[in-house]
Amino acid sequence: MLQLRWLVLFLSVFSFVSLRAPVAIAAASIARTIVVNLKGGGDFKSIQQAIDSVPDNNNKWTKIHVAAGVYSREKVNMKSTKSYIVLEGDGAQTTSIEWGDYNGDSSGHDTNTSATFTSYASNFVAKRITFKNTYNGFAKLTPAVAAWIFGDKSAFYYCSFIGFQDSR
Repeated sequence: MLQLRWLVLFLSVFSFVSLRAPVAIAAASIARTIVVNLKGGGDFKSIQQAIDSVPDNNNKWTKIHVAAGVYSREKVNMKSTKSYIVLEGDGAQTTSIEWGDYNGDSSGHDTNTSATFTSYASNFVAKRITFKNTYNGFAKLTPAVAAWIFGDKSAFYYCSFIGFQDSR
């Protein structure tokens, strides 16, 4: 019964975010678009570089379009000063951010620092992208988080989350 209550609460919050956030995004215009492409031809080859290029304390929506590919050479971290970003892939089946840290690894990560993608920023939207922690936890059962979100007013549309044990 307790699990059912949590599910109802989760769905209520999810419905609230899902039904209202697109209206806010649709009403706001995108001030700048940055293109990330592993193969070149974009503004950056790295998602982290694109995020870092957005000015601190930004208050205008910036779209970072991530071209199809597996972005497996970077762990992405959005600081709290990087608000108003839309991170948009070419599709969750074709655009993926992947990393393999886990709780208790040789680098000393804990559950929250194991995340492949971490966002402290408010007013963040992700669309059509996969967040994946590649750690194969069957050897050592320990958390390996795909995404860890701290910011207020964050929304995810048509995204996938693949992790071992915890995704927050």
